[in-house]
Amino acid sequence: MADAKEEVVSIQTKERSVPNGVVLELTGDLTYANREQFKAAVEAVRQRGCRHLILHMDDVRFVDSSGLGLLALVSQNFKLMQGQVSMVKPQTYVREIMTLANIPKLIPVYDNEQEALAGYKMAA
Repeated sequence: MADAKEEVVSIQTKERSVPNGVVLELTGDLTYANREQFKAAVEAVRQRGCRHLILHMDDVRFVDSSGLGLLALVSQNFKLMQGQVSMVKPQTYVREIMTLANIPKLIPVYDNEQEALAGYKMAA
């Protein structure tokens, strides 16, 4: 009998610059198992002085409680440096989890990057 192995889905990050910010495209699951990859990507962006981080969530399939806590922490860290984190296009299931955890009160959720950029300009 073969051992049942849990599939560990990582989170991939791809970074690109936009006017007045950085988009971090996320693919995979934002979970406890993947927290270090996510934290390292966010910290690299923050260390370079980015004031507006846009998390593109279209390809994130799942977020657990650790992922939610990490999002809240990232948001607070950016606010401390007069910055902002925005979220773009979370899948329906992920959006529901975020809403239940009140994450949109900390991190505004937008349908596209243009709205996220406009929202940051209005808040600045």
